[in-house]
Amino acid sequence: MRVITADLLVAAVTELSLSRSGKLVRLKDVFAWCEWHGVDYQGAGTKNQPLWDAERDEACGQRRLLKFKSGECKQSRVGWALIPHGDRAREAAGTLGWREQLWNGEKWDWLGGTPPVVARRPKPDAEGLSPG
Repeated sequence: MRVITADLLVAAVTELSLSRSGKLVRLKDVFAWCEWHGVDYQGAGTKNQPLWDAERDEACGQRRLLKFKSGECKQSRVGWALIPHGDRAREAAGTLGWREQLWNGEKWDWLGGTPPVVARRPKPDAEGLSPG
């Protein structure tokens, strides 16, 4: 099985973005693409480390992808888009409440300086029912 690389990540986003009107490709879609094409994105160590290494390598290299994220915790949703599709991807990300991240050579910075605030789900009442 091949391990994901920056080039394979770009190939996945390119292929998947052709079928998306907003041009924002979600992490779960990249996972499915990898599984379909026999590409290892998980690795043996830290969860999904090969994918995050490929993403960092891509951001340090030719920078063909934009990155979007829903917040700064591990449960945040992640997506990518091709730079030529930036306007449509930013619009789709804005609808979801996601923000763009930029690689500064050492770490990812939020475009605009601060991460998006993730909307919390309302807590159920004592009987396990939703409020309202």
